[in-house]
Amino acid sequence: MTGLGNMHYFRLRDIKTPPFAYVTNKEEAIDSCPLCHMPFSEPRTSLEIEIFTTDSEVWESRIEGRPMMADLWLIGDNTFAAMLEQHMPGMFKKSPVEIVSWMTRSPGLLVTDPADFLKHKQHSGKPYYYRFSPVQSICLDAGLRDLFPAIRCNTCDREMPEIPIEYQRMPDISGELPAVASLEGFCLEGYDYLFDQACKSILEKLFPEMMMEPLVSEPLPI
Repeated sequence: MTGLGNMHYFRLRDIKTPPFAYVTNKEEAIDSCPLCHMPFSEPRTSLEIEIFTTDSEVWESRIEGRPMMADLWLIGDNTFAAMLEQHMPGMFKKSPVEIVSWMTRSPGLLVTDPADFLKHKQHSGKPYYYRFSPVQSICLDAGLRDLFPAIRCNTCDREMPEIPIEYQRMPDISGELPAVASLEGFCLEGYDYLFDQACKSILEKLFPEMMMEPLVSEPLPI
């Protein structure tokens, strides 16, 4: 199997909370092949998202320009989009999402008014939010393709090897490699956002709440 050598990719595992973001139409948005049930990378419809915060007094300052994971997707506002474009120009495409509600969670309300635990936050001039996805993709490591041969689906014309859970899905590192990419064919499985070492270092400084995980070619302990 091909080893990563000096070239490492890191995947975006999650983003530390709060705030929290949820996709209310997740089942409707995920489009899959009717035969093999493999999901497609692009949602079937625009995402509808709820954002929850824990501090109602300073909630706007805490989310402005900050990344969030809305279930499986990376989202952010215009400020976040501008920062990505400044530091990683042309590496992401963005699609508008609809923020259907802003909610606050205040622990004190559990004591003073349990029925009002979740309160809708009024927002004047609702900010625009987007879903971000890498422009480029990387195919699966040749060694993994050889170890776990795939069968092509006659309906969607895609093939996906069934890789045991103890193996990480590794990208092919031969040839010219993009700095930011998704792993081709493995959408919505945690390999949608891959970064090389340089980009990972930039993101760690800009957005320390982003949780990165290195990809390793050896089988993982189970």
